[in-house]
Amino acid sequence: MVKPSKDEIHYLLLKLHSLTGIVPIGAFLVIHICVNSLRTVGVWPYQLSIDAINSIPFLLVVEITFIYIPLLFHSVMGFYVASIAKTNTHRYRYPRNALYTLQRLSGAVVFVFLVYHLGTTVGPKLWEGKHHFEAAPFLIDIMNGEFKTWQGILIYAIGIVSATFHFSNGLWGFCVSWGILIGKSAQRNGAIVFAMIGLALTVLGLATVAEFNMNPLPAEATVVR
Repeated sequence: MVKPSKDEIHYLLLKLHSLTGIVPIGAFLVIHICVNSLRTVGVWPYQLSIDAINSIPFLLVVEITFIYIPLLFHSVMGFYVASIAKTNTHRYRYPRNALYTLQRLSGAVVFVFLVYHLGTTVGPKLWEGKHHFEAAPFLIDIMNGEFKTWQGILIYAIGIVSATFHFSNGLWGFCVSWGILIGKSAQRNGAIVFAMIGLALTVLGLATVAEFNMNPLPAEATVVR
């Protein structure tokens, strides 16, 4: 069996970094934002969605396997890519050049935001042992508290915008690097479509923040154990 060279391993890691940004991380981002946006409809549908998620068998194992490990790999590789990238936006002021730099910067911002977000939601939930139907009211109370202050609103606004930009711009880079968008016309049209997807996700995310801020309604467990 031929041992892969360092260049081949490097290439495969970069491809895997690109792929994990779409599946499962990008897919999870879209689902997470859409589920959270149910809060704009009311507390009840939002709470039921949290109940459904927290009732998944072996939830923590599923999250570690399909979310946290891919996210950690993608983040580490993202910082590696940023460390070897040659920033030359001051010399070549092309839009795509600037977007590449913003992609690296937004990735770093998202990483910091995720550490904060997980540390203030998932961490306390596990520490307090809030599982199944106890999780929803616990998490809803946390988010109500987050959005009482302008600091919480600002943190989440920056995190949401950075994440949706990183995902939508990353979609374009993925499709180009994997040979899905070939030619200037296809790449231009793809950029427009992905920008619209990013804008839609941003609106959903910010609308959810606004709803929490304007209507900080408490919730009770749907099933008492």
